[in-house]
Amino acid sequence: MKLLSLTTLLAMGTLLVSHHANSNVLFSLENLERERASYLHLMTNSALSADERLRQSKQTYRRMVDMERMVLRDERITQSDAPMVKNAFSRYELTFLAHASAESQRIPYSHWLFTLNITSEVLGRSKIGGR
Repeated sequence: MKLLSLTTLLAMGTLLVSHHANSNVLFSLENLERERASYLHLMTNSALSADERLRQSKQTYRRMVDMERMVLRDERITQSDAPMVKNAFSRYELTFLAHASAESQRIPYSHWLFTLNITSEVLGRSKIGGR
């Protein structure tokens, strides 16, 4: 009886550890999403001066480039069939903003606006406020 319960306990522990390891497969992609959101928030934050925005955006951009490289090189992510992964790679221009902007020779924020088809005319017609 003790042997059976010890074997069951070990099997459950192994299952728990393997589930925990698999749940962290998307960790770097999730971090990339947070960093990209942080960068876009920074670029749209009207409370910052132009100098402060430039200083902070350089730091965030470097982190974003590193995270994009981590995601692109992580075979666990590229081989995953999770919806988040499929969505990220189908929207390469938006997910991998630093790399895509370098390829298009635009700054990341301009590339983001261009990809979403947001022009100065559209911005001029928009209103600030909640819906």
